[in-house]
Amino acid sequence: MAMANVSIDSIRNERDLEVFIRDHVETNDAYRTVFKGVIKNVSDILKNNIKGKYRPDEVLKTGSIAKGTAVKGKSDVDLVFLLSRTEYQSIDQLYADLQTILEYIKDALNTFPQFRNVRVQPRAVSFQTDCREPGTGHAHVMDVDILPAVNFGDADIKSIHSQMRGTTNDKRNLYTPSLSKWQRDFIKKDRTEQLKKLIRFVKYWKNVCVERSPSSFGLELLIIFLWEKDHKPQQFKLTNALRKVMETIADTKNIRVEFFEYYNQEFQQRGYSVPYIIDPVNPYSNEAAKCRWDEISREASKFLQKPLLKNSTSKFI
Repeated sequence: MAMANVSIDSIRNERDLEVFIRDHVETNDAYRTVFKGVIKNVSDILKNNIKGKYRPDEVLKTGSIAKGTAVKGKSDVDLVFLLSRTEYQSIDQLYADLQTILEYIKDALNTFPQFRNVRVQPRAVSFQTDCREPGTGHAHVMDVDILPAVNFGDADIKSIHSQMRGTTNDKRNLYTPSLSKWQRDFIKKDRTEQLKKLIRFVKYWKNVCVERSPSSFGLELLIIFLWEKDHKPQQFKLTNALRKVMETIADTKNIRVEFFEYYNQEFQQRGYSVPYIIDPVNPYSNEAAKCRWDEISREASKFLQKPLLKNSTSKFI
């Protein structure tokens, strides 16, 4: 599963870690420019080739590239297909028309040969396309999911949570892409570059070391939670923070993550078993349920034995 010729095992100290992240983990301006170009092309095709009721108001870029936590060589992107606000004002309307909307999206993409393996999933259309890096001409595959969503505009998110409370699980799942702009803003807001470096490296480590790589979003939330508990320092040693993260992942009984920024304890869900990591904008979504904790905990325990962390302190300092 290696994503670079240089092994993580070559990292011996803080300086090595900084250099490794710069050279092998972080994306560069050229990569981001090409990536954004591919996304714009997809967005324009959807807007120009789907007419009438199902034409999107906007195609919103979400996921790690939008949040500033993308990892080199790992090109998964979610595009939220925001439906017309004049045609769709509720999740009930989206739920009724979902399969028709997905078929329209699939048909629009299938007319363009650069989009391969176009498939309708239960709540999305997925496909692959090439992302070609400038200069080298090297191309890697970009996996894209397009998720239809209701455009809630400037609605009060607490009123949306109230709607979610009284609906079914199937319909609640459709709220998640509709809440994506709040989710994106939560990850981006007041997050220091040092924190983003840490998030990128942990995601890179997960992609390399865990055979069936779990969801990255849960790990992003866990790292932010640990950083906030240590009083949100602007600067810290990456090795210290990395020890804190790996110790927490290795011992999952301490993973109890909730944020009460977009909802209060009135919406707190009961009955989640440990570990749990609750989506900060969706109180009904436990991101920890999407992780393979047995495998990722085992790999974290191994990582704690590496020379890189020998003299580190388990704290964001």
